[in-house]
Amino acid sequence: MKETGCRKGSTISTNRLSSVDYAGYEQALFRFLWDWADRCHADELDGGGRNGRPPVLRPEFASEALIVPKDQDRAREVVSAIHRRQRHRWFRSLKSSQALAQSVFGAIHAFRCLDVLRDVSADCGRPAFLEDARGASLELEHEVRSLDEPRRTSVDAFVEGPSRCVAIECKFTEREFGVCSRPKLRPGDRTFAKQYCDGDYRVQRGRSERCALTEIGVGYWKYLPHLFDWNADHDLSPCPFSAVYQLARNALAVTVTAEGVDANAGHVLVVYDERNPEFASGGGARRQYEAAIAACRIPGLIRCLSWQRLASALDAAPDLAYLVAGLKEKYGISPE
Repeated sequence: MKETGCRKGSTISTNRLSSVDYAGYEQALFRFLWDWADRCHADELDGGGRNGRPPVLRPEFASEALIVPKDQDRAREVVSAIHRRQRHRWFRSLKSSQALAQSVFGAIHAFRCLDVLRDVSADCGRPAFLEDARGASLELEHEVRSLDEPRRTSVDAFVEGPSRCVAIECKFTEREFGVCSRPKLRPGDRTFAKQYCDGDYRVQRGRSERCALTEIGVGYWKYLPHLFDWNADHDLSPCPFSAVYQLARNALAVTVTAEGVDANAGHVLVVYDERNPEFASGGGARRQYEAAIAACRIPGLIRCLSWQRLASALDAAPDLAYLVAGLKEKYGISPE
């Protein structure tokens, strides 16, 4: 692993990323990432074109997507915070939100400095993380085991304290949160015959349950009415869970325990790039977030925080000075 702090190049103002639309935002960010890649990883890229795409590292250099400290022991801890087999398909892309999340939360874990997050406020004014981090742990790509899923929900980062926990969903250039995949199934898909859904919450295609996932034993609708104003015993058109699937599933991940639903067990925190127009008023991701909040029965269950505000908190930790500098140099993410 190279240490953070590569050859200095032309300075790119972060103001260039304050775009009006998503295309402008993405293009400006790609220019930023290409400048960083040319200075730091010119011999490690996949050789793909530059037009309309971010830099992508060759497979053998995938770990270079991370921002790591000079201390080699700590750097190895950051790199090992997510096992290689858990890396997303496009982890090698320099716009990968997983690599960004691992750089940040992997560093917090490696330097044992969860307490630096204690006084950080979410956009709603509530605490973004735990008010007391004593005895708390941090895990990346945390697998949820309480929802009877054939493929378990994996939370980007999970802070678990003695009495509360935080499920952290990390976004960067994404345009939306994940939605239910069953309406997207096509006739050639392996599960189409048994699990295709037309987008309504109702019995269909010869099933006995209103939700195709309930039909195969997944426990979502057993718990969703405890957290959201959705009645599991009535037909709903369209299905309200489908459009906010990822957000609501994270809410389940943080509240469903072996004993059932505990609304006070913790909260979901979405970390986003404040420059991304899709997370601004009227943006697609913002509309999903607001829809989830509007239906949520538990005040403060879903909260959000920008990477920029998080960088301001990290700036108070001397051990993380390399990270704050790296976020600005690579991504243009500066403390507020």
